[in-house]
Amino acid sequence: MRTFFTLVSIENTKLWKRLSTKVMLIIMIVIVIAATSGYKFYNVSNNIPNIAKVSESWQQDLQQELTVEKPKLQAMENSTDKTVRLLIGVTKKAIAENEFRINNNIKPESSKSVWTRVTDFTAKIDLYDKIIALFVIIACAATVAGEFSEGTIKMMISRPYKRHEIITAKLAATILYGLSLSVTTFVLNFIFMGIYFGFTGMDAKEMLWTSSTILYVPAVLKTLIVFGLDFLEIIVYVLLTFALSAIFRSRSIATGFSLFLLLVGGSIVQILSIYFAWCKYLPFGVADFANFVNIGALIDGTTLSFALIVMGIYSSIFCFAGYWAFIKKDI
Repeated sequence: MRTFFTLVSIENTKLWKRLSTKVMLIIMIVIVIAATSGYKFYNVSNNIPNIAKVSESWQQDLQQELTVEKPKLQAMENSTDKTVRLLIGVTKKAIAENEFRINNNIKPESSKSVWTRVTDFTAKIDLYDKIIALFVIIACAATVAGEFSEGTIKMMISRPYKRHEIITAKLAATILYGLSLSVTTFVLNFIFMGIYFGFTGMDAKEMLWTSSTILYVPAVLKTLIVFGLDFLEIIVYVLLTFALSAIFRSRSIATGFSLFLLLVGGSIVQILSIYFAWCKYLPFGVADFANFVNIGALIDGTTLSFALIVMGIYSSIFCFAGYWAFIKKDI
């Protein structure tokens, strides 16, 4: 165990010694500051108030929405037009939230809590997790495949370390780097949203959609869950890059293929799933776990638990392939 932690420390030090590692962290910081500042400027420019008016007859208003949305949902579920069925998950979420408010007498908030602003902004731009995944893919390819191209992997193998310990340490160091980027993003996003819009509603509660039911939880917990789901998505792409790096031992192949799947893989699977129901079982179409909480399922017949199970299976396959290639193939 001590040897393993020593290896992780060595890999972590090697990773942070790379100039690109530090530059990517700085870029992430700049992106968060620019994004939150731009959002504040947009709100000020368009005179968007921090406090919205909530009608005293809000229950009747929500009930009227339900009388429209429920028949619409039923029509979607009975429709043979597969493009129409794409909105089933989003509509289910909206209906469940309205019913929960009415049944539990939860009045819509006139102003958003700082936690709600952080979660909503992250969901709207859908940018942070993709950029972090991109940076971690680059770091993972450099840590694993880069060692082969630079020839330094032979020095590691010559030392009294087992191969599975070496590759596990590399994987752990990469995941820790991704975690540091995610935590930095979360903290900065919270700080700047608080500075620009106020640190209000620290103890507020929020509705959490689980694809089948509504939970009423502290807003801070929902925010942490959303960021946690985003981090799980990042880990999926880390394991993919890890497997490709170990199998092909080429930084360009591992980086290029992983980035292609990150940027368009999910969209391709979602388009195919409109025409073929079995496509929902393909990888990456349901990898954006936070979407299930934020806006609802984007592929008909999927839920958050379904997505976690499917991607968990694929991630295990990626992990096994990476270990097998590194341990069994000649260096």
